[in-house]
Amino acid sequence: ANDPPMLLADEPTGNLDSKTADSVFILFEDLVKRGKTILMVTHDNDLAKRVTRAVQIADGEIIERQLADVFPVLTTEQLVAFTHRVDPEQYAPGTIILRRGEPVQHFHVILKGTVDIVVPQANGTDQVVAHYGRGQYFGEIEMLRGGASLATVRADGDVPVEVLRFDREAFNQMVDQSAELKSIIARVVQEREQENVTTRGGALR
Repeated sequence: ANDPPMLLADEPTGNLDSKTADSVFILFEDLVKRGKTILMVTHDNDLAKRVTRAVQIADGEIIERQLADVFPVLTTEQLVAFTHRVDPEQYAPGTIILRRGEPVQHFHVILKGTVDIVVPQANGTDQVVAHYGRGQYFGEIEMLRGGASLATVRADGDVPVEVLRFDREAFNQMVDQSAELKSIIARVVQEREQENVTTRGGALR
């Protein structure tokens, strides 16, 4: 009883000043180093950023935290709804996730790892023109504008790439319900289309 493997802490710093709250968290960190597991409920975002793993809950529903970080303009209700629509996927290093010229069926948000964006050059060779990592996304051009993939997307590095995938219906619903999000993605689309043309030397449009 005096040496439990797990501690449950419900708002342990809720009524404390910031200095005392920090000392409590430092105590928790020390216990974790000694092999303890601590499950803590908190409304303090600063403390939540310091934990090993954070799970966001709204009205009894778990929200995909990465989704909330990438798209902070979405409301809590929208985040809950789209968390249910998301499809987690993992790709081994070197795997082709999207191939240029093929239909794009999903919008991808990167959770872990990096991907290479590969486009053809004017001289006929392929070149890696960008690396996307955690919190970035791809497939938005084809989702928003239609058409086949403009580039090849390949899992990079030595670790698997983990993504959240949305099918076309879920993506369209997401941007239709948030004018601000649609504007943000449209701006990214415009920037990336220009980058594609520039990096290909204007050879392919």
